[in-house]
Amino acid sequence: MQNILFIIIGLIIGGVLPRILMKGIRTVDIEKKRKEAAEIVKSSQLEAKEIIEKTKSQVNNYEQSSVEESKNTERRLSKMEENLKNKGENIEKRSAKLEEQENRIKKEIQDIEEIKNRVKEFEGEVLNKLSSKTGQKIEELKSQILIKNEKELEIDMNEKLIRIEEQVKEDATKKARKILVTIIQRLCSPTSVERRAVHVKVDRDSSKGKIVGKDGSNVIYIEEKLGVSIVFNDLPMTISVTCFNLVQRRIAQKTIAILVKEHGEINFEIIDRAIEAAEKEVNEELYGIGKKAADKMKLEQDDPEFLKTVGRLKYRTSYGQNIMKHSMEVGWIASMIGTEIGLDENTCRVAGFLHDLGKAIDQDPNEKDTHDYLSKEIMEKHGFSWEEVHAAWTHHDAIPQETPEAIIVKAADAVSASRPGARQESIFSYAERIEAIQEIVSSFEGVKKAYTMSAGREVRAYVEPKKVTDQQIQSVAKKMATTIEDELAYPGKVRVNVIRRLESRQIARGKKKKS
Repeated sequence: MQNILFIIIGLIIGGVLPRILMKGIRTVDIEKKRKEAAEIVKSSQLEAKEIIEKTKSQVNNYEQSSVEESKNTERRLSKMEENLKNKGENIEKRSAKLEEQENRIKKEIQDIEEIKNRVKEFEGEVLNKLSSKTGQKIEELKSQILIKNEKELEIDMNEKLIRIEEQVKEDATKKARKILVTIIQRLCSPTSVERRAVHVKVDRDSSKGKIVGKDGSNVIYIEEKLGVSIVFNDLPMTISVTCFNLVQRRIAQKTIAILVKEHGEINFEIIDRAIEAAEKEVNEELYGIGKKAADKMKLEQDDPEFLKTVGRLKYRTSYGQNIMKHSMEVGWIASMIGTEIGLDENTCRVAGFLHDLGKAIDQDPNEKDTHDYLSKEIMEKHGFSWEEVHAAWTHHDAIPQETPEAIIVKAADAVSASRPGARQESIFSYAERIEAIQEIVSSFEGVKKAYTMSAGREVRAYVEPKKVTDQQIQSVAKKMATTIEDELAYPGKVRVNVIRRLESRQIARGKKKKS
């Protein structure tokens, strides 16, 4: 440390004295300069002393930190050595354990080989004894034993398969019921019942006369031209139009709306122009309806002819149910069921929506096929896949369903058609159906009385016990159900109950006591 001090003082003196001497050459006051030099030397000594102290402090701090760091390093190294030692001991233990397990496995393998050899020897002895007692060769005995074991295994397997099949059927029914309940709860669509009549408002009742024409000639001409019925004197300032063909009804409605705006007298020529304009409007409307429905159901079709055919479904009903709304319901239901059970969702949705597409044109007098065959023709014409076409057109069992998607579409159609409020039925057709069910059941031999219940969903037949035995009840009920299926058309199901009640009466007469 003293050497460092001397070096610093020397540097200070060496740097300061030359400047003092140089200044002293130019001045006369040497004493003053000496004092200044002495003060500079003194201040330099103080600065040097401070630097020395600071340097000593830094050196001491460095020495202390170095000592602490070396101690920490020694501790880490000792800990690492201890960990390595423990790991080495664990490895040695594991190696010893593995070696012990290997020896045990080798011994077990040897024991197994010995057991196998003993089993073979025993089998040989048994076969030799059997061969000597039965007089058959060993190979023949082996084949007989194998055949016997195969038969026993086959019997066990068949029994297991039967149990599994019964369990699967039971579980499938529960699961199907659960899926249907879930789908019906998820389905939230308004009623699809369509009104038969539409109305056209007029400004005043006097305008009706202009449209009706002399002696009703204009109305008669429109009715004959479009095949509709027009009522103009039923409601004030209203003309009603009804028709079984709803497209023609729509054209007539638009025709009358055009004629209402005509000024002056209306003749047949003006009516023809109005009908032509109305048909053009309706065709554009059908295209728009079909395009909107196709986009909603995710159909990749842009053919105008196809889209107009789809649009016609809005103007077609069955049992009062609007076919467009019904078709969309079937598409959504089939899609949801297909998704639940892992089928092709797109096939279910497309086939469900287009299953009644033939009803768009089946009212045409030139079409002779039923709507399901027409649906098949239209879909094949416009390039739909075999799976989609098959699932769509087989919902009425024209041919057996060959794909699960086809079965799903049939089920979805039944769900949509039979849900409450989906269809409407007149009191006359309802009474005819009830009466027809009773007549069919009553026509069977031995039926004494027949009652139709639950709005035609159940029928009870009471049979005479002398003509129908207990053993015949089941076959009679089955024949009744089959006859109802073949001869009647109805939504849902009809439950047939055959009831046989036997009563026997006897009289026990008292005897007089002997006196």
